Amino acid sequence: MGIIIAGFATCGKSILGKKYSNIKDLESSPYKSIMREDLSVEEQKGTKREINPMWPQNYYDAILKATNQYDIVLVQLKPEHFDYFDKHNIKYSIVYPNINNWNVVEKRCIERGNNEAFIKRLKEVFIPYYEDSLKRNYEKLYILKDNETLEDILKKENLI
Repeated sequence: MGIIIAGFATCGKSILGKKYSNIKDLESSPYKSIMREDLSVEEQKGTKREINPMWPQNYYDAILKATNQYDIVLVQLKPEHFDYFDKHNIKYSIVYPNINNWNVVEKRCIERGNNEAFIKRLKEVFIPYYEDSLKRNYEKLYILKDNETLEDILKKENLI
């Protein structure tokens, strides 16, 4: 059974999912929205999209299925997902940027092609999501230092 790690945007989930065959980055966008074929997932973040009527249960089902296929499943960090995990006694850990490092998060958003609307929304939830995360029933909470990424954390924990 794989472990679930909920990570704030720009922590390095997508990079890990591409780099390691035993890690699944379960990007939520294709589960939440009807996606356009002409734009990348990152380019579509912050744009108006039609909500998938199966959301969010389709995402939760995919997470649980992935834990049977991968050692580590990386998921979107959102309070409503924690509500679901906690209600269903699903174990998870959290990775979050240092709250004094918004500039690192913003730089990474720009580098990966996120639009201004997405970056603005992310900045609005940066502190509230962190505060919410602290109150949750997580197994481990990892706080990234400076330019540290989730990969650095997982190496320190001997998970990769």
